[in-house]
Amino acid sequence: MKLKQPEIKGFTSDKKKSEPSKPTPMMQQYLEVKGRHQDYLLFYRMGDFYELFFKDAEIAATELGIALTKRGKLNDVDIPMCGVPAHSSQTYLSRLIALGYKVAVAEQLETQQTEKSTKYHKIFRRDVVKIITPGTILDDSLLNSKSYNHLLCISSVQGEISVSWTDMSIGKIKLQKISNNSINDLFELISRIEPEEIIISKSLDKILKLDSRISQFCNKFSNIPEDFFNLNENKVKIDRYFGNLFLEDKETLTGSDKSAVAGLINYLELTQKNNVPLIKEFELVNKEEFMQIDSFSVRSLEIFKTINGEKKDTLLETIDKTKTAAGGRLLKDFLKSPLINKKKITERHLLIQEFLNHPSVMTSILNCLNGHPDAERAISRITAKTNNPRDLLLIASFLNNAEVIFSEIKKLSKEVIEQLLPVNNVFKRAEKLKNHIIKNIVESPPISLNEGGIIKSQVSKQLDYLRNIKNEKQKEILNMQLKYSKACGINNLKIKYNNIHGYFIEVTNKNSNKVINSKDIKFYLIQNTVNNSRFQTDELKKTSNEILSSQEEAILLEKKIYTEICNFFEDDIPCINVISKNISFIDVITNFANLAKLRNYIRPELANKSIIQIKNCRHPVVEESLTNDSLEFIPNDCFMDETSFTWLITGPNMAGKSTFLRQIAIIIILNQIGSYVPAKSAKIGIFDKIFTRIGASDNLSRGMSTFMTEMAETSKIINEATQNSLVILDELGRGTSTEDGLAIAQAVLEYILNEIKCSTLFATHYKQLCKLSANYNFLKLKTLKIKKWNEEIIFLHKLIDGVSEGSFGIHVANMAGIKQPILERSKKILDSLGNEKINQITNLEKNEFKEKSKEDDKRISKLKNLIDEMDLNNLSPKEALDFLYSLKKNY
Repeated sequence: MKLKQPEIKGFTSDKKKSEPSKPTPMMQQYLEVKGRHQDYLLFYRMGDFYELFFKDAEIAATELGIALTKRGKLNDVDIPMCGVPAHSSQTYLSRLIALGYKVAVAEQLETQQTEKSTKYHKIFRRDVVKIITPGTILDDSLLNSKSYNHLLCISSVQGEISVSWTDMSIGKIKLQKISNNSINDLFELISRIEPEEIIISKSLDKILKLDSRISQFCNKFSNIPEDFFNLNENKVKIDRYFGNLFLEDKETLTGSDKSAVAGLINYLELTQKNNVPLIKEFELVNKEEFMQIDSFSVRSLEIFKTINGEKKDTLLETIDKTKTAAGGRLLKDFLKSPLINKKKITERHLLIQEFLNHPSVMTSILNCLNGHPDAERAISRITAKTNNPRDLLLIASFLNNAEVIFSEIKKLSKEVIEQLLPVNNVFKRAEKLKNHIIKNIVESPPISLNEGGIIKSQVSKQLDYLRNIKNEKQKEILNMQLKYSKACGINNLKIKYNNIHGYFIEVTNKNSNKVINSKDIKFYLIQNTVNNSRFQTDELKKTSNEILSSQEEAILLEKKIYTEICNFFEDDIPCINVISKNISFIDVITNFANLAKLRNYIRPELANKSIIQIKNCRHPVVEESLTNDSLEFIPNDCFMDETSFTWLITGPNMAGKSTFLRQIAIIIILNQIGSYVPAKSAKIGIFDKIFTRIGASDNLSRGMSTFMTEMAETSKIINEATQNSLVILDELGRGTSTEDGLAIAQAVLEYILNEIKCSTLFATHYKQLCKLSANYNFLKLKTLKIKKWNEEIIFLHKLIDGVSEGSFGIHVANMAGIKQPILERSKKILDSLGNEKINQITNLEKNEFKEKSKEDDKRISKLKNLIDEMDLNNLSPKEALDFLYSLKKNY
């Protein structure tokens, strides 16, 4: 991570080397806490602020753009300090976490009424209550609601690599073995999960950083002690956290698997100070159960981010109209792991059809899902004891909404009800829990437990009694104010309250002598301010202590009752988890159904073989963009089977080749996540992998040129594609010389045709490759239709049989605004190349560009003069038309 050990000027723990001046009790306390948390920025609670000192302050002030000041001295050196208000601290925390820092938060653990620390005498005891790192965030304000916040752990035992990961705010741990200990597979897994933080041992860190692919994640690495991975020391801990969750997979788990889980758990304990959220689910991931899409293909298909790194205009952004945060996260899971099980895909298709057949049910559910609470993350906050009382009400609201949604589901077919409804026992327990929360918690509780006022009246007689004491004593305070005001003859005398003095009397400075000289009542001066004087009396002090004491007792009792409610809640977490998963799934399926309805998507027929038969297919992202601009997308057909499993597509730039290639891959992905697809009709097989080589890019951080990147991606395709894969290659070989590029493109195409024999879309500018169709009956030639009109080229974006007449690159250059002299020169060179003068360079005539530019300038100037001289207001329609014709003819 980014943060290095902070430098504390003027302080050292080695007294022989330096004898620092004695720090204040507060600073002594700070230094001891900081000494145990050297690797973190320390947010130190001081009243209503979090303060940072020394190097921490300098870092925070710079990164957050806040004032750097000083607070006292240590060894005659000013102590740098900055601070942020506690009520808005989450904003500052989120910015530091986003920058890669780790933050330790130290809270005040005592109040004025509780026993003070004996060690520090007059200062409250403070200590770190949580450590926040990029991968261990629980606070909703620091999280993206529809995105995971993954913490990933890599372990290696006896040469075997395993990876575990979790989103702590969800409470689910996943584990995957890295087959054959492949660094490439490890890279693909990390790329797919997109963790916010990666924890590894120092020894493994050194090894992984040697690989250029893994090293790009180094800024997310956090080193943890080797003993965090030790199996013997962590066996009991693993069993305690997972209990029966492990039983099904226990026999298949290797030492490396268990070590990866142990490292994850130990790090969570370290950062959460042992208040780790409940682990609700454990999953052993087998990548062979899902379609595999490598990171190159995910990027080129723009599934989650565009080539430029934007989230707008991606496949996810286009199809994600889910209503809930958990539903949005599940949809992302679907896209990362498309199904290859035909039965499961069919089940999702049938569910979509059921909702389309019952539009009123779908509408009711969509309305109810709007604003549906995120129970998954609320559960984790409650079990980690970082929640506020509103989380319990959020769970009650969630259960109430779920009840309405499930009542709508009951209107559907028996098969759908069995799939989407939990068992009756779950409903009964959920109802009991909901009623228990509503019965005990007030409707609008404060955020902090320390504020009190959380538990309803008549829940506890003792709590009601303590609250009554406070209310009665506060009435006495009001009576005292009237009595003191009368005794001193001061109408504006007030009794106020603050955390330092409790209740006190306040008058203006000019009236202070009236209070001091009062004969009937003994007043004690406790503080002078610029404008006011503050006093205390024995009577007021006694009543103040009684109020604060009863209030403190009431808050402690409320905390006890609240804890009991949370414990009651924890017993029902499994049933809430089941309901939450069902609701998330319903959200995604109704999202698919609504998309199908609004955008005219159809249900594809699933074929037993890896074939593609799609009529009038469309690119969902491009179509939506065009629709927003009131334009229409031009659909195309794609019919590929064992008699035509490879298409060789030629055509001009800008004609739509790349869009067509991408839309076929995207439609297959949509089908295998269980969605309907944008087409008139479709019969599609199940594909095990998708590989794409689209677009030019380089990877300078790994020392790879555009061509090297292209070859690395192609190599992966050749080595890993099977007969059931989809391969898409766009302009293979363009990153090198024409001769080399053509040779490589032909050799790769021949290998796919002869050895792999998978469904392949191969777009190219090398028309020479079309001759291969004479040797392969299943190689079909396709091109994009164009229309010539008045020396202009119009792209019709329609795929037809045949070979392209040319690339029309000069025409595209003209569209892009290249200057006319360059275009004219390009045409001349192209004509010479067309006359088989490939080995000759047509000489540039002297001043050709300049002369052409001067000629153009003269023509433009003459045209401008003609238009300026014309009296357009007095032209008849026929005269205006004649004028336009003359301009067209002469200019």
